[in-house]
Amino acid sequence: MKKTILFTSLLLLLFAACRKANNPTVYDLGVDVQSNFDNDNVQVLIDNQPLIKHTQLSTSNLLGFATSISTANTEGKHIIKVVVNDTTVQSESFTQSGDLYVGINYNKTTGAITFRFSPHRFVYD
Repeated sequence: MKKTILFTSLLLLLFAACRKANNPTVYDLGVDVQSNFDNDNVQVLIDNQPLIKHTQLSTSNLLGFATSISTANTEGKHIIKVVVNDTTVQSESFTQSGDLYVGINYNKTTGAITFRFSPHRFVYD
């Protein structure tokens, strides 16, 4: 009887572990298009899936950001890609292991796109 209970418990534990491996955890992924956008055509892709599609964006001088998008994303390694005006492209790998928020900034003079990663939501005054 003890062996049956022990075997059943181990079997249930094994099934629970396999179920966890087959169903990765989902977290919040927030993407904020932040500073220095001025009527720019912006695309944001996560793992080659569009999050923002060819959208004309301008940063609000009052708030300091242009737009904010929130989506669900699985834990693990991912790639964010940003295209501005169909000419400036920047990609970066990141690992998500909890809620994550990404700030995207653009320097029109140098053509540089930069990313800020934070475990906390960005606050705008």
